[in-house]
Amino acid sequence: MKNNKHLPVYGIGPILCVPLAVVMGIFFILSIRGKICSTDLGGVVNSILSIVGYIIILLGIILCLGADKGDKLKSNIKENQLKTDGSFRFVRNPRYSTFLLSEFGLALVCHNLYLLIIPVLFWIEMTIVLKKTEEKWLTELYGQDYIDYCKTVNRCIPWLPKKD
Repeated sequence: MKNNKHLPVYGIGPILCVPLAVVMGIFFILSIRGKICSTDLGGVVNSILSIVGYIIILLGIILCLGADKGDKLKSNIKENQLKTDGSFRFVRNPRYSTFLLSEFGLALVCHNLYLLIIPVLFWIEMTIVLKKTEEKWLTELYGQDYIDYCKTVNRCIPWLPKKD
Protein backbone atom coordinates (compact mmCIF):
# COMPACT_ATOMS: atom_id res chain seq x y z
CA MET A 1 0.00 0.00 0.00
CA LYS A 2 1.43 3.36 -0.94
CA ASN A 3 0.08 6.63 0.33
CA ASN A 4 1.35 9.83 1.88
CA LYS A 5 1.51 8.28 5.33
CA HIS A 6 4.65 6.49 6.36
CA LEU A 7 6.09 5.06 9.52
CA PRO A 8 8.22 7.28 11.72
CA VAL A 9 11.82 7.18 10.52
CA TYR A 10 13.13 6.19 13.95
CA GLY A 11 10.13 4.10 15.01
CA ILE A 12 10.11 3.15 18.65
CA GLY A 13 13.84 2.42 18.68
CA PRO A 14 14.96 5.22 20.97
CA ILE A 15 12.24 4.33 23.48
CA LEU A 16 13.36 0.69 23.47
CA CYS A 17 17.12 1.06 23.22
CA VAL A 18 18.21 4.17 25.10
CA PRO A 19 16.95 3.15 28.58
CA LEU A 20 18.44 -0.33 28.22
CA ALA A 21 21.75 1.08 26.98
CA VAL A 22 21.87 3.32 30.06
CA VAL A 23 21.07 0.38 32.36
CA MET A 24 23.70 -1.79 30.67
CA GLY A 25 26.24 1.04 30.92
CA ILE A 26 25.59 1.44 34.64
CA PHE A 27 25.88 -2.30 35.25
CA PHE A 28 29.03 -2.43 33.10
CA ILE A 29 30.69 0.33 35.14
CA LEU A 30 29.64 -1.31 38.41
CA SER A 31 30.95 -4.62 37.14
CA ILE A 32 34.41 -3.36 36.13
CA ARG A 33 34.68 -1.47 39.43
CA GLY A 34 33.97 -4.67 41.31
CA LYS A 35 30.67 -3.44 42.79
CA ILE A 36 28.78 -6.33 41.18
CA CYS A 37 29.96 -9.90 41.63
CA SER A 38 31.75 -11.05 38.52
CA THR A 39 32.00 -14.61 37.37
CA ASP A 40 35.61 -15.83 37.44
CA LEU A 41 35.71 -19.05 35.48
CA GLY A 42 39.48 -19.16 35.13
CA GLY A 43 41.96 -17.53 32.78
CA VAL A 44 41.35 -19.66 29.70
CA VAL A 45 37.55 -19.58 30.01
CA ASN A 46 37.57 -15.83 30.69
CA SER A 47 39.76 -15.31 27.60
CA ILE A 48 37.39 -17.39 25.48
CA LEU A 49 34.40 -15.42 26.84
CA SER A 50 36.16 -12.15 25.96
CA ILE A 51 36.97 -13.28 22.42
CA VAL A 52 33.43 -14.55 21.83
CA GLY A 53 32.04 -11.33 23.34
CA TYR A 54 34.12 -9.12 21.04
CA ILE A 55 33.12 -11.21 18.01
CA ILE A 56 29.43 -10.87 18.93
CA ILE A 57 29.81 -7.09 19.37
CA LEU A 58 31.58 -6.87 15.99
CA LEU A 59 28.81 -8.89 14.33
CA GLY A 60 26.27 -6.48 15.84
CA ILE A 61 28.13 -3.51 14.39
CA ILE A 62 28.32 -5.17 10.96
CA LEU A 63 24.60 -5.94 11.17
CA CYS A 64 23.83 -2.30 11.97
CA LEU A 65 25.98 -1.00 9.13
CA GLY A 66 24.33 -3.43 6.71
CA ALA A 67 20.87 -2.25 7.74
CA ASP A 68 21.29 0.98 5.86
CA LYS A 69 22.99 -0.52 2.83
CA GLY A 70 23.42 2.23 0.28
CA ASP A 71 22.01 4.76 2.80
CA LYS A 72 18.50 3.99 1.57
CA LEU A 73 16.67 3.09 4.80
CA LYS A 74 15.19 6.55 5.40
CA SER A 75 14.12 6.87 1.77
CA ASN A 76 12.53 3.40 1.89
CA ILE A 77 10.51 4.49 4.93
CA LYS A 78 9.49 7.83 3.43
CA GLU A 79 8.51 6.17 0.14
CA ASN A 80 6.67 3.32 1.94
CA GLN A 81 8.87 0.62 0.47
CA LEU A 82 9.34 -2.54 2.50
CA LYS A 83 13.07 -2.97 3.12
CA THR A 84 14.18 -6.59 2.77
CA ASP A 85 17.76 -6.26 1.54
CA GLY A 86 21.04 -5.73 3.38
CA SER A 87 20.78 -6.88 7.00
CA PHE A 88 17.02 -7.08 6.65
CA ARG A 89 17.57 -10.38 4.81
CA PHE A 90 18.71 -11.91 8.10
CA VAL A 91 16.60 -10.14 10.73
CA ARG A 92 13.53 -7.88 10.62
CA ASN A 93 14.96 -5.43 13.15
CA PRO A 94 18.72 -5.21 12.63
CA ARG A 95 19.22 -2.04 14.62
CA TYR A 96 17.43 -3.43 17.66
CA SER A 97 19.34 -6.68 17.19
CA THR A 98 22.57 -4.68 17.29
CA PHE A 99 21.70 -3.56 20.81
CA LEU A 100 20.78 -7.10 21.78
CA LEU A 101 24.06 -8.51 20.44
CA SER A 102 26.12 -5.69 21.96
CA GLU A 103 24.61 -6.22 25.39
CA PHE A 104 25.19 -9.96 25.18
CA GLY A 105 28.77 -9.50 23.96
CA LEU A 106 29.50 -6.89 26.63
CA ALA A 107 28.31 -9.25 29.37
CA LEU A 108 30.76 -11.86 28.08
CA VAL A 109 33.61 -9.38 27.78
CA CYS A 110 33.00 -8.29 31.40
CA HIS A 111 33.13 -11.95 32.47
CA ASN A 112 29.94 -11.18 34.30
CA LEU A 113 27.36 -13.80 33.50
CA TYR A 114 24.89 -11.99 35.78
CA LEU A 115 24.72 -9.25 33.14
CA LEU A 116 23.24 -11.79 30.70
CA ILE A 117 19.85 -11.09 32.28
CA ILE A 118 19.81 -7.66 30.58
CA PRO A 119 19.83 -8.90 26.96
CA VAL A 120 17.23 -11.53 27.90
CA LEU A 121 14.98 -8.82 29.38
CA PHE A 122 15.60 -6.64 26.32
CA TRP A 123 14.65 -9.51 24.00
CA ILE A 124 11.39 -10.04 25.94
CA GLU A 125 10.63 -6.30 25.93
CA MET A 126 11.48 -5.99 22.24
CA THR A 127 9.31 -8.96 21.29
CA ILE A 128 6.27 -7.68 23.20
CA VAL A 129 6.59 -4.04 22.13
CA LEU A 130 7.33 -4.79 18.47
CA LYS A 131 4.34 -7.12 18.18
CA LYS A 132 2.04 -4.42 19.53
CA THR A 133 3.47 -1.49 17.56
CA GLU A 134 5.75 -1.68 14.54
CA GLU A 135 4.61 -5.10 13.37
CA LYS A 136 0.98 -3.97 13.45
CA TRP A 137 1.86 -0.81 11.54
CA LEU A 138 3.87 -2.73 8.95
CA THR A 139 1.12 -5.32 8.47
CA GLU A 140 -1.42 -2.54 7.89
CA LEU A 141 0.92 -0.76 5.48
CA TYR A 142 2.30 -3.71 3.46
CA GLY A 143 -0.29 -6.44 4.05
CA GLN A 144 0.55 -9.88 2.68
CA ASP A 145 4.05 -8.83 1.56
CA TYR A 146 5.00 -8.13 5.17
CA ILE A 147 3.25 -11.26 6.46
CA ASP A 148 5.22 -13.37 3.97
CA TYR A 149 8.44 -11.60 4.94
CA CYS A 150 7.77 -12.37 8.62
CA LYS A 151 7.43 -16.05 7.79
CA THR A 152 10.98 -16.18 6.42
CA VAL A 153 12.94 -13.72 8.59
CA ASN A 154 13.33 -13.69 12.40
CA ARG A 155 12.19 -10.71 14.44
CA CYS A 156 15.23 -10.16 16.69
CA ILE A 157 17.88 -12.82 16.29
CA PRO A 158 19.79 -12.76 12.99
CA TRP A 159 19.68 -16.01 11.07
CA LEU A 160 19.68 -17.27 7.53
CA PRO A 161 16.29 -16.73 5.87
CA LYS A 162 13.91 -19.68 6.00
CA LYS A 163 12.90 -21.25 2.70
CA ASP A 164 9.20 -21.53 1.84
